[in-house]
Amino acid sequence: MRVISVLGLGFLAAQSSYAFGKPSFTPQSTLSASTTSALRMSGGQAAPADLKPPPALYEGAVAAGVAKGKGSWAKIFKLGIVSGAHIGFGSYLAISVGGACPGIAAANPGLQKIILGAFGLPFGLIMTLVTGGELFTGNTALVGASFMEGKSTKGELAKSWIASYIGNFVGSLFLAYLAYASGTLGALPGSVNIATMKASLSFQQAFVRGIMCNWLVCMAVYMASGCSSLVGKMTAVWFPISAFVALGLEHSVANMFMIPLGMLRGAEITLSQFLAGNLLPVTLGNIVGGMLCVMAPTFGGWLKKKEE
Repeated sequence: MRVISVLGLGFLAAQSSYAFGKPSFTPQSTLSASTTSALRMSGGQAAPADLKPPPALYEGAVAAGVAKGKGSWAKIFKLGIVSGAHIGFGSYLAISVGGACPGIAAANPGLQKIILGAFGLPFGLIMTLVTGGELFTGNTALVGASFMEGKSTKGELAKSWIASYIGNFVGSLFLAYLAYASGTLGALPGSVNIATMKASLSFQQAFVRGIMCNWLVCMAVYMASGCSSLVGKMTAVWFPISAFVALGLEHSVANMFMIPLGMLRGAEITLSQFLAGNLLPVTLGNIVGGMLCVMAPTFGGWLKKKEE
């Protein structure tokens, strides 16, 4: 019985260290020197803190940007297709839940916006981050930072942005067609109403909403990159992503799914209104939000100090 208990405890410890590195209820600061030494002598090591400090967070973001910039066109494009589909699934869920409660929208518009934001796009971004996808909006910050730090070339920056953008577009359009063909949305007008509203924005409105949107999206990506646990990443993603949706901001990749889906379902939107009237200004705004609003304040800061 004693042998079985020891083996059982060893199995549980192995399972826990594989998933999280340490029990989630044990603060890092409570690990004594003797405990750390024992872990290392037994073949293990003390787990890193769940959240990196700001300098290490920025250093990791730049390193991620360097790696993304060195990927091949084909690799970035293929992973971009997958990420476009992931964001499409998130948008699909948001339309199916938050976009399908007109009674709540009429009685309590704020609550409906929270529902629209909370159920959908956060899980789409989580799938992309956990599986290592290529999302254009996130790449504006990560590869943008590595370029401004002199660790990625102009060619690598262009390759990352262009290949991921085209891949995201292909994946989004593919999923939009699948959602349309599935018939799961029935006769609900949510997708048509959302697409029509987006296509009716002025160039300036779409551009400014694109800036604020990717400011929040890239903060989510940035914070999640500093978390070692899945729970930490999910928390870092959920609040900013649900916020940008509830605020009515504009995400280029999400719009690659939402507007075509609305058009397939009868929205009176021309191709010019979609591409030139919405997608172009939103994309430009997303670049400003990700590269300048999120990463620019730290360009040449913590990384330079470390190298000196």
